[in-house]
Amino acid sequence: MICSIDRILTTHAGSLPRPAGVLNLVFAKARGEPIDQAALDRHLASAVTEVVKQQIECGLDVVNHGEVSKPNFTDYVLERIAGCEKDRARACTGSA
Repeated sequence: MICSIDRILTTHAGSLPRPAGVLNLVFAKARGEPIDQAALDRHLASAVTEVVKQQIECGLDVVNHGEVSKPNFTDYVLERIAGCEKDRARACTGSA
C-alpha cells in the first residue's frame, strides 16, 4: 500500500475518457452485439496504458485503469450482483 506522512496522496474516482474505438466496442458488447474480442482486448490494453500514463504525467500518486472497459456503472453492477436486472425500456443505447 502506498502511504505518506508528509502529504495527502492524490488519486481520482470514476471513468476517464476513452478513445472512440474502445467506446464503440464496449457499448456494442454491453448491447449483446457480436464483437471481435481480440480487437477489444488490444484496444483496451492500449487505452489502459494511455490513461495510466496520463495519470502519472498529472502527478497522481495512486493510478488506476480509468474504468475504460466498463460501459457504465449500472452494467458493471448488473454483471456482479445476482437478482438485479436492467429496465429494458431504458437499456444502454451507446450514448455517453
